[in-house]
Amino acid sequence: MKINFSRNAWTADDLAYAYSYRFTDRPVFTQFDDHIENKADPNGPAGYEYISVLTPDKYTPGTRVTTHVSFEDDGAPLIVLADRMYTDPDGTLRFGDYLEIVLYKNGINVWRMWYRDGKVTWKKLMGVQFPVTTGDLHTLTVETNSEGLAVDADGMKMSVYIPDMYPSFHAGINACEGINRFYDMSIEPL
Repeated sequence: MKINFSRNAWTADDLAYAYSYRFTDRPVFTQFDDHIENKADPNGPAGYEYISVLTPDKYTPGTRVTTHVSFEDDGAPLIVLADRMYTDPDGTLRFGDYLEIVLYKNGINVWRMWYRDGKVTWKKLMGVQFPVTTGDLHTLTVETNSEGLAVDADGMKMSVYIPDMYPSFHAGINACEGINRFYDMSIEPL
């Protein structure tokens, strides 16, 4: 699967808007000629729009997810791998247990999120610091396997062991903590 986020090159049928249980708002990406982006939102619950689009279909370990992104200031574009999606009574798609592979100005973080008893908790699984320039185009790739993740950010390679890696997952992108621009996303078997 390869999705180009240029205007008129993709539709909402390609990916589904889905939202973490962390926030109650349901923003959507703003479409530009060659990308989609979120915006800073001082009135939002976190001061920014937290937006995810995920594949309706599930993938298994042995899958590579790549996106080309840029961000401003405290932006944190990420690849999200969600264990499953749920439909709220109002029709909103939600996800509760998921992994975030986050690119930001100081490097890469990998977070694990759990949804239990009505709240989301999280744990940082990995953090690797290196400078990442804001405003420039970056390539973020995640390769999944049965024991974890191999991450490549502009040629900086790292891996994290996850002994209970999801046997299948929805894959997608997420805009977090500031302005994030996504130009494309591809998902392919290794």
